[in-house]
Amino acid sequence: MIRRIIYFLLATIIFGGLAGAIAFYAFDFKPKMIAQIITSAPRPAVTIAAEDAKTESWQPVITGIGTLQAAEGIDITPQVGGTVQEIFFDSGVMVKKGDTLVQLDTATDEAELRSLQAQLSNAEIELKRNQQVFAKGYAAKASVDAAQALRDRLAANAERVQAEMKLKTIVAPWDGMVGLRSISVGSYLAPGQKITWLQKTDYIFADFAVTESDFGKVKVGQKVTARFAAYPDQAFDGEIVTSDARVSNESRTITVRAKLPNPDNKLLPGMYADVNVQAGEPVEVITVPQTAVTFSLYGDTVYAIVPAKKLDPNAKDDELAAERRIVKTGTVRDGRIAITKGIEVGDKVVTAGQNKVDQGAKVVINNDIALKELDPTTVQ
Repeated sequence: MIRRIIYFLLATIIFGGLAGAIAFYAFDFKPKMIAQIITSAPRPAVTIAAEDAKTESWQPVITGIGTLQAAEGIDITPQVGGTVQEIFFDSGVMVKKGDTLVQLDTATDEAELRSLQAQLSNAEIELKRNQQVFAKGYAAKASVDAAQALRDRLAANAERVQAEMKLKTIVAPWDGMVGLRSISVGSYLAPGQKITWLQKTDYIFADFAVTESDFGKVKVGQKVTARFAAYPDQAFDGEIVTSDARVSNESRTITVRAKLPNPDNKLLPGMYADVNVQAGEPVEVITVPQTAVTFSLYGDTVYAIVPAKKLDPNAKDDELAAERRIVKTGTVRDGRIAITKGIEVGDKVVTAGQNKVDQGAKVVINNDIALKELDPTTVQ
């Protein structure tokens, strides 16, 4: 009996140890061995697109967002009230200086003028009669003076009515384009009520803000180029004509005014303008595609393509690797960015596939995966 118990315990110990060894191999040793093999295996090369850094001649520019202002612009309003009798213009047309725009009803004024003219005629006759009687010594000088004052007062009233009648014919003060009319025949116009606006747009002003640091580079006569959302494929050239006399307390910027020719009246007051000022002579800069730069709070970086042996002595002679470099960037223009530090002319930089690349990663260049510029005509 005791012998059986001993045999049973020995068998239990043997089989338990064997089971433990199998479990240790399956759940601890084997996974660690596989993980070690995987981590020690060489990483496959990452496919990326790359492009050489190159030198370009860039014209220094100062950029700003501006608003267009008409060379001359007013609201057409009457100086006196009245009922609209006739309208002589259509919305959005060009008018000439002196063109009649609106005629207000003058029937009441005409009747009053006729009455005043009749009274004035009688007053002049009475004045002559008093003067003749006074000359013969049969009338007092006061009678002549009273007749003279009456005649002058009636003449002044007649002139006032004539002036008011003239003001009821509303004319264009200069050549320009009228806007949408806001009146109709028969409506009553109060003094100062808007009829339409009149804008002179054969040339137009673009007012834009520049910083204090850029203001010293801006001078009257400098060439500017303006672009507008309404005409994405067209640039409008002009020149700086003046600037504001003070710095804005709110934005700490200075408003600069450029003059743009507008013979076709394509540009309208109120449009937003993307303005570039040509400031200085062209300079040579090192540029790379904008997609090559990774921007972050800790610094901007670029992956440069270098021989793999530079980073890994065990690498093969023909292998390439990615080297992360911290760069200092400049202005951006037409999809390219200026690099002032960290990249030299001829350095090859990664332009696509950076999300798969790390410091020292082996890479293979295939520019077929390079990002293609979007064709705006295909956007629906």
